[in-house]
Amino acid sequence: MCDRTRRQWIVLGSMYAGYGAMMVCRQMVTILSPAMLADPSLGLTKTNLGDFAAYGTIGALVGKLIWGPLGDRIGGRKTFLLGILLSAVLVAAFGLSPGVAAFTVCSFLLYGAKSAGWPGMAKLVEEWFHPQKYGRVWGILSTSSRASVVVGTLFFGWLLGRYPWRAVAFSATGTALLILALCWVTLGEKPEDPGFLEADAEASGDAEHDEESARALDNKLHHPLNGTSLPAALWAFANSGRCWLIVAMLMALTCMMAFLDFVPVYLMEVFGLTPSRAAMASSVFPIGSLTGLLAAVAFYDRFSKKGLRRVLTIALILSTACVVALQVLPRLGLGPDSNFAAALALILIFGAMISPAYYIPMSVFSIEFGGPHSATLICLIDAFGFAASASFGFVGGRLADGAGGWFSFMTMLVAVSITGTLTVWGFLHADYKASRPPNA
Repeated sequence: MCDRTRRQWIVLGSMYAGYGAMMVCRQMVTILSPAMLADPSLGLTKTNLGDFAAYGTIGALVGKLIWGPLGDRIGGRKTFLLGILLSAVLVAAFGLSPGVAAFTVCSFLLYGAKSAGWPGMAKLVEEWFHPQKYGRVWGILSTSSRASVVVGTLFFGWLLGRYPWRAVAFSATGTALLILALCWVTLGEKPEDPGFLEADAEASGDAEHDEESARALDNKLHHPLNGTSLPAALWAFANSGRCWLIVAMLMALTCMMAFLDFVPVYLMEVFGLTPSRAAMASSVFPIGSLTGLLAAVAFYDRFSKKGLRRVLTIALILSTACVVALQVLPRLGLGPDSNFAAALALILIFGAMISPAYYIPMSVFSIEFGGPHSATLICLIDAFGFAASASFGFVGGRLADGAGGWFSFMTMLVAVSITGTLTVWGFLHADYKASRPPNA
């Protein structure tokens, strides 16, 4: 392994661990909630816990609007390390909180601090990796959010059975601070060698793909937004059709990913499961998402933009077919066991089909199009996704509770999935056209 590759793996591993630490810190609000609810000295209700999550989501949205411009100004390393530090401190503050008001404020600030992760990584990926590796790198980093939540929930949930919940909160802080110290040592802002990225290029054997990679590197080194102010960059984003297409695409895909929030209740009510069994069965969705991301690590950068348009559109068509099948499944008369097994398989495939399109194109596009303002762009796009997800949850819950029940909910999800398919094709088609030479 050459020195350049070794340094890239160190940077990638540091980002993976650091983002995982931020995700676990944010997840502590959820992990600690059963023990907090059972603590008679606090007198909390389920309404209070819901408020913590709601204000946390608002904090995440506000954080996106702050960390994006700040990340472009101070750089990826400082943004990323600040995110870990503040997340660790705020988990400790959460553990010290005496009542509802303090818990609510800490939740808001904690979710906002965690929002530093993605823009910080965007700036670091931009500096350390050749554009032809963006898909691979973002695919790996995207698995951190899934894997860290699973590992963190299991480990700190185990600790909750042995220690008071406040002590568990402090242990999460200690873990995050250890990872912060590691990242402080191993994470560089950018390579010292100005020719680092040119040396990172790899021939793929596909002439079209290699031409796209060369143009992407030239665009990164001589970006049209270099030297522009934030207002000028925002004006460029607002006047870009591709920006609006990817905003629409991510809004639809975020709503599709938000189906995860409804899966346990859907399985419990449609298939008559106990709450615990429904919760365990719902894990097929994140397992499917993780599987899709692992597949994307292997294939994403091997395709030209034209090839990606074809592959991801087919994946979204399959995801839509899964939702249609879930909608009609109870009416097919296959029997309870067969219906349940089929539903789990469909949910797993659904998660696998949408996760590559949800996580990777937006991250890659934000670096390529945003350039020196990539952190701002990635946060703006994400903010639209947050807003869409909140609307989906608001409408979806009421549809499931209404006269049409889950059939009405699935009808809405089918409509969202069709929209997602069309916008994925539309954005990737526009991105492919933009990557072509002017005379092509």
